[in-house]
Amino acid sequence: MKRQLETTFDGNSQKRLHVDDDNEFFGLPNKVKHLFKKHKRITQLYDWQIECLNLEAIKTRKNLVYALPTSGGKTLVAEILMLRELIVHERNVIFILPYVALVQEKKVQSLCPFGLNLEFNVEEYVGGKGKHPPLHRKRKSSLYVCTLERGAGLVDCMLADNGQLGGRSVGMIVVDELHLLGEQKRGALLEATLTKVLNYNQSKYNIQIIGMSATIGNMQEVGDFLNAYVYTRDFRPVKLTETIKFNEEIFVINKDIDGSLKTKLDRKLSFDVYSADMKQLDPSGIGLLVREVLPNGSCLIFCPTKSSCLSIAKIVYKTIGREETQVKLKEKEELYKALKEEGDGKVCPLLTRSILFGVAYHNSGLTNAERKLLEEAFLGGILKCICCTSTLAAGINLPAQRVIITSPYVGRDFIKRSTYRQMVGRAGRAGLTESGDSVLLCQENDKEKIKVLLESGIEHIDSCLGTEENVVFSMILSSLSSGCTSSQQQLVDLMKRTLFVQQAEKRNVECTVASDLIESCLDKLRSINAFDEPVEDKLKLTTIAKAAVAANLDILEAQKLYTELLEASSALILTNKLHLLYLAVPYTECITLDRQNVLDIMTNLQGDQQALANRLGLNELCISQFYSYGRIKNVSESIWKKFLMSLILNDLWNKESIWTVSKTYNLPRGTIHSFLSRTASHASSILRFTEALNDKKLDHFPMLFQNIVPKLNIGILGSSSDLESLMNLPSVRFGRAMQLYKAGYKTLNDVAKANKKELCKVIDHLPLKVAREMIASAKLILLSEAESLEELAESLRADLNQSMSKSKENSLWF
Repeated sequence: MKRQLETTFDGNSQKRLHVDDDNEFFGLPNKVKHLFKKHKRITQLYDWQIECLNLEAIKTRKNLVYALPTSGGKTLVAEILMLRELIVHERNVIFILPYVALVQEKKVQSLCPFGLNLEFNVEEYVGGKGKHPPLHRKRKSSLYVCTLERGAGLVDCMLADNGQLGGRSVGMIVVDELHLLGEQKRGALLEATLTKVLNYNQSKYNIQIIGMSATIGNMQEVGDFLNAYVYTRDFRPVKLTETIKFNEEIFVINKDIDGSLKTKLDRKLSFDVYSADMKQLDPSGIGLLVREVLPNGSCLIFCPTKSSCLSIAKIVYKTIGREETQVKLKEKEELYKALKEEGDGKVCPLLTRSILFGVAYHNSGLTNAERKLLEEAFLGGILKCICCTSTLAAGINLPAQRVIITSPYVGRDFIKRSTYRQMVGRAGRAGLTESGDSVLLCQENDKEKIKVLLESGIEHIDSCLGTEENVVFSMILSSLSSGCTSSQQQLVDLMKRTLFVQQAEKRNVECTVASDLIESCLDKLRSINAFDEPVEDKLKLTTIAKAAVAANLDILEAQKLYTELLEASSALILTNKLHLLYLAVPYTECITLDRQNVLDIMTNLQGDQQALANRLGLNELCISQFYSYGRIKNVSESIWKKFLMSLILNDLWNKESIWTVSKTYNLPRGTIHSFLSRTASHASSILRFTEALNDKKLDHFPMLFQNIVPKLNIGILGSSSDLESLMNLPSVRFGRAMQLYKAGYKTLNDVAKANKKELCKVIDHLPLKVAREMIASAKLILLSEAESLEELAESLRADLNQSMSKSKENSLWF
């Protein structure tokens, strides 16, 4: 562990500063160094990390945007800066990540052990988890780890509470994958969120924004938008060799001084080890490419579609040789048992076979629990090869010695350069391999496109905010609701701070896009009654508009929801949870079921299902119309789709396994799991919406939704209430919760007091690192709950003492 990690990449020699040195650790106590060593196995920092952490911009609390290639070590810098803000400055931090899996990974693998040892709270805001506004935490600072959508809601809470969350000021907002600013919808939401913070900072408190990004072409422009210092380096901790495969020949890719592509023949694949049947099965030689890194190396294979992940996994396990079936056989059996527990006794037939060979597939067709188990197995060396889609490259960190890209397409679209860089960036693993390599399989008809792809410069980010009207609506309403703006001119000034307007003004100096866009949006918001009568030219929101902001809902969606809740409350069916589950289904849900499947379901409705269908106007005429035309005419399509989706939720609530539901509705298990997550988020929004409304006609809904949101959050509706607390632990889903419960770990307190080695013995396929993180998380949750109760008791005691003092004063006349 003491050896210096050195590598040469574009002429840069990078060394790490050893953590055993007595130097000050960037303003943090020495204890932090040892925690990084214990929990993340980091003993040294790269030169660029040291340089970045010592920038004048950091010392003066200027905003910072820094960019490096994938696997360059960006996250470590952000973690050190966040720890300094939490521990030294004792201010809260918001950490925004683009994907649910990343939130869970960062919260679990990186942050809970630090929170426990350094005494700060770690709170997860994803799906329906996390309270708005957050609970008050007087004793400790808090780190809020959240998705883009939940981060936008937290920022609104912060702005409405004078820069505070949970009773403590926010000092830093960290954004991972900042280059997502250029994406439709989510990029626009991120831009709107950051713009509000920038506008707020200008007039009030100094909240530092830290942005991590892959390298982009207009990085300085993004830095100007964020009023940030820009730091970029072209560094990788291990050498990367990029290659292309044409037919049976593999060429190494290099660039000339002028940027043109140079290729050099490296080797030719030999199919001698293949039988005739194997060569027919795998004419591209993907199995041969995997064989080259075995037995010690690992391989990620990126596939263009979900279905191709399965077919290529089948090819690989049938062609890599039977030797792999004898490697880590006991660990593979434990992995199979763990998958079986998660699947309620069932495992995908392909995985059942391929795991024996150290091969698996990984896509959205699997549940989160199944994907997590496979990821742990890959990191632990039990699986040597994973066939996956491009989303894995942008998600969790699964480095491999070799990356194979089977096609230059993602779905039907030709691959973007940024996506290609993310994929090849997974090749090589610091500390374990000296180098990594990538292989891009290419057909003759794609030669020119690939040449352009590899020779092209880095893509620019262009704002999409101007095309996302609903995001602009939300930006206007939330800034008015928080009090950051109150007039049309202030909204125009806010809009001028956006990347969208700044880019537009560069193209046209006399551009009036900011005032035009605000005027247009205000006219539309007035037309849908989002405003009350103005007072002294100050815009005033309606109660529904204010509640929409509190619930992080679009104004049109909020108005639709209000109407639906009013209609439902007049004849709410409460004999079971079906009607509430129907209300919880998001309006934008677009899962399509097979026509015959729908007919079978609708013609076999029973009891409460039929009662709700009748209540919604879904009668035999609707079924007849659907049978004849594939759609219905006399009931809105959203009601029809929401009802069908609610039947899926109802089956799960009634303890049907996800395998059974998947078969009944002919949907992948992962699709159902993702739908559950979206429903949990929407149900949480309904809860906040009805609480914020404080409408007597709807005052029963907060209590009703409080009962279903927790179960939606954990993703298994029909599970025993005994398992719910365990399933709030990271890396614990239904299967592991059952194993923990059967082994005597029935509560969070039991897990908190557990020995990590004993846990690994009784739970199938539980890595020691994950066991340690589970125990740390259980302790942190219990401590957080205990401190919340203590703070509540102190507050009540203070109120009581104050009341008694007043009583004594009033009784002095005696």
